[in-house]
Amino acid sequence: MTSWSRHLRALLALTVLSVGVARADEPVSPKLSGDSKSLPVGWFVTQSAPNLYEAGVDTNSPCEGIRSAFLRARTDAATGYGTFMQAFGAQDFRGKRLRFSAMVRVKDVDGWAGLWMRVEGTDPKQPLGFDNMQGRALSGSTTACKRYDVVLDVPPEASAIMSGLLLSGTGQAWLDGVRFEVVDRSVAVTDLLAARPAAPQPGPHDLEAVVATVTPRNQQLPTGKVGDIWFNLGRVNMDKSFTRGADGIWRNILEEEVTEHGDEVKGTFLGRTVALKVKTEGKRTLIEGAWGSDPVRIQMDTEKLSMKAGIYERDMLRVADYKGDPNCFRYQRAEGLRITDRLDICGAALSNKPPPVQLALSFLGIGFRRQKPPGGLPPLYPPMTPRDAMQAGQNISQ
Repeated sequence: MTSWSRHLRALLALTVLSVGVARADEPVSPKLSGDSKSLPVGWFVTQSAPNLYEAGVDTNSPCEGIRSAFLRARTDAATGYGTFMQAFGAQDFRGKRLRFSAMVRVKDVDGWAGLWMRVEGTDPKQPLGFDNMQGRALSGSTTACKRYDVVLDVPPEASAIMSGLLLSGTGQAWLDGVRFEVVDRSVAVTDLLAARPAAPQPGPHDLEAVVATVTPRNQQLPTGKVGDIWFNLGRVNMDKSFTRGADGIWRNILEEEVTEHGDEVKGTFLGRTVALKVKTEGKRTLIEGAWGSDPVRIQMDTEKLSMKAGIYERDMLRVADYKGDPNCFRYQRAEGLRITDRLDICGAALSNKPPPVQLALSFLGIGFRRQKPPGGLPPLYPPMTPRDAMQAGQNISQ
């Protein structure tokens, strides 16, 4: 079990939460308690690196009530992000549409700030819904108090809900007047995990063209796959998933952006600059360029797959008689009786015109270290003396 999974389980075990079930006409606010050095009950701070951010309670100039909570960078050179958040069980909101809103103001924010909410399912790596106000974030020297909200559907399989205030970069943000409300379907969701259509191309458009609608998260289908990372028109589903905005830019929760210019893919992934070209030549797909300071070369055809980045490389041959999934090629590396690496490539990732951003991000996300498949090694037996071996042979012959 990962440390994050253990942390999530601990959060879900909390019996004292700052909110309860709320109806649309009965908003609930968490009680902010304690002095300026304490945190509101049920809230805590997480951050991309230790000691970058801090939170507390402030009685000066609250937007509503007598105190507000704050989140601020501890230095003037913070390059990560911090969140002031809470987590609670989803059982009271399953099958409903939940709105999280709060009064927010910021000061000297070099970066951005915003409310966020995430709906978790059984797999923490694949959230069921997420929004962090990335496309409508707050920044700058000062902003006045204003109510902002995020709205997500909570599917029946949801297990937990997380929400809070996010600050990326430096500065300080405040929130108060926190409300959680169950709303009806007339209130639009703000889910960033919904697949958006591609941005309109420049030039004239037919006035009768139909505007594409957002596809709900639970109705999305993968069109391609690299290992356990899948993608479609508007999403690359991985640990820090990328979604395509209406402006055509791909973004993730870390505020990283990736863009596509013809066959060129440029941007940032896992804190490193990406500059790759994705080309198809007959039955061969080639991805070349750089990821950070490491040169990258990925070559895939009907016979083999070669992946190199810096000092790491993976070389595998296609399994010609693989019958597990007719939409996939299975590549693997065998050393004697041992299968020491394996990767399945499926769907649009195998097409003669694969989507550049989705394919490049999927390969970078799956990584360049060998991955031993389950059951890839022969069974291990304890050492045997010649006498033991002879006895074993006699038992078999009988």
